[in-house]
Parts: sequence; structure tokens; C-alpha cells
Amino acid sequence: MTQLMVHGQKVDTVFELLGNNENAMTYSLGWALAKSDSFCRALAELLEIEGGFTDAMHIRLQDHAQEKGFTDIEIIDPGKHHIIIEAKRGFNVPGKEQMEKYADRLLTSSDAKAKPLLVVLAESDRDETWLTLHLPANVKDIPLKPISWRRFQNMALHSMAQASHEEKRLLKQLIYYLDKVTTMQNQNSNMVYVVSLSSGTFSDSEVTFIDAVEKFGKYFHPVGGNKGGWPVEPPNYIAFRYRGALQSIHHIESYTVIENYYPHFPVPEVSPTGAPHYLYTLGAAIKPQKHTPTNDSDGNYPQFFRNGRKWCFLDLLLTCNSVAEAAGKTRERLAVAKMMEAA
Repeated sequence: MTQLMVHGQKVDTVFELLGNNENAMTYSLGWALAKSDSFCRALAELLEIEGGFTDAMHIRLQDHAQEKGFTDIEIIDPGKHHIIIEAKRGFNVPGKEQMEKYADRLLTSSDAKAKPLLVVLAESDRDETWLTLHLPANVKDIPLKPISWRRFQNMALHSMAQASHEEKRLLKQLIYYLDKVTTMQNQNSNMVYVVSLSSGTFSDSEVTFIDAVEKFGKYFHPVGGNKGGWPVEPPNYIAFRYRGALQSIHHIESYTVIENYYPHFPVPEVSPTGAPHYLYTLGAAIKPQKHTPTNDSDGNYPQFFRNGRKWCFLDLLLTCNSVAEAAGKTRERLAVAKMMEAA
């Protein structure tokens, strides 16, 4: 089959032609809902709409009302339901002012019989608590229902059981697309995220960053996507270097998102992280079988900065003579793979 490339990247679904921003995600969802009855039925079930949507239901994308803003998705079932869905990428939630504008839009709807509902689609943690904690139960007495992208993808997957062949092809592409543009831990990756640990303390406590790993079996860092170069997607493996050498490699068993270090560490109850942070629960330490310094003595590979972070293949990290060598050979391996793919 002919391969399609856009800006040097392989395109596997039609949705990827739209891009990966919030508008593209909104259009993709709207198209899938409009073209798959089984998907609409699954959404109605998720939203606890008794009897589902009627045949009169229709969808509006990026609709505008004077002084009430643009809505991502509006589902209108005359005389039954009027739903506004706000889709956000990452761990962002709409602000109070934005949600109140949407509530005003629903409250002033010409269809007084339609039940109003606000829905927010965004990332959440594996315990599905992040969104619930960061969104109100209602806005101006209109109920608000938070739904994580993970739940939405699972909904799409389960709706395939009742879908036609054409719908199944569409939903498979949507699920694949959402896998690419939402935050999911890649369980099949053998790449290790190598970070440095400091002996300094955090959050007005005596707990050091090394203690967090060695004593509590945890590690945290800002959720990526903005400045700082931190990962958007939680890695499968993470490695720690301190005292000038690689000390341990861990599988990340689970993760959540926090905004307070308490109660995860013995710190004051009010210990804000300053921004959303991933908190990882670490698996058992994989100790290197030999001393593996951060930088190689010959200088054959680019040296690490003091707080530098690198991606390395697991096998290279365990066999190379330095972390810098493992990082350099990882880049070389990836470059060869990219050349072969383009050939």
C-alpha cells in the first residue's frame, strides 16, 4: 500500500491530516459521532441519557453565540437534550468564566424543554480522580460531567461491537488517532528516560530528591507540554543518575497527577507543586552490573550537563561504559531506523 507522508511524518489515519491540536481533535470527534450511530449510542449511555438520542439529534462544531463564545461540540436533540462538550488537550481544564459563558448559552436556549448538560473532555490520571477534583459538579445549576480521554477511547472501542463494517473502520482510525494525540503510557517502549537526582530537599522538608526514590519508591516531575522539556507521555522506564554515575533503572508501575506533595511525602499539608506534576510509583530497582559513570573518559560522546536528561534504549544503558555513550548510541540507532523507514 502506498505510504503517505506529511512534513516527513507517516500518516496512518485520515484524522491525522487535521493535525493534533484541540480543534483537530474536536473535528475528529464530531465527524465520528455524525458517521457512527453505534458511537452516538455509546455516548448517550456514557452520559446516562435514558433511551438514547432521537433521530432528530444533530451536532454543531465551533458554533458561535454573541458574548457566549465558541463551543467545541454542541449536541442538540430538540425537546430532549442540549449538550455542550468542551474538549481540552492535556491536563488543562476550562476556566470558570468560560464555563459560565457556556452555561449562559444553555440557559438562554430557545428550546426550554431540552435538558442542559456541560461535558469536559480532558486528560485524567489512572484513578480517574484528576478531572473530578478540578471541575465543579455544576455551573449555574447546570450539571457538569467530566470524561477522560481514556474513558472516551474505551467507549469508542466498546461501541465497535455493535457497529457496521464501515463504522468499525472509522472507529479504529479514531482510536488510533487519539492514541497518538493524547497522553498514554507506552507499555511497549524499551526507551528509558534518564534524569539526574539532587541531594537537595524540597517543599520545606528534610526529604531529598534522592530520598524520594530510595526511601519512598516515587519520583515526580512537571507534566510536559510547556517549557522545560519534560515528557508529555509518561515513560515506561526511568533511570536515575547521581554521585556521578548511573544508580538504578525502574519500571514505572503506575502514575497519577498531583498538585500537592502531601500526603505522598512527609511534608507540610500545604505543599503545592506549583504546576501539575506526574507522580510515579516505581518498580524494583534494576542495578547496573558495573560502575557506569555519567560521562565517558574519552569524550567520544557529547557530555551531559549537570541536570541534563536523555532518552536511552534499555539494552544500551545496561551494556555501555557510560550514560553518555548509551545516549549517543541511542541517537545513532534511531537515525538508522529513520533512514530505513524513509527508504
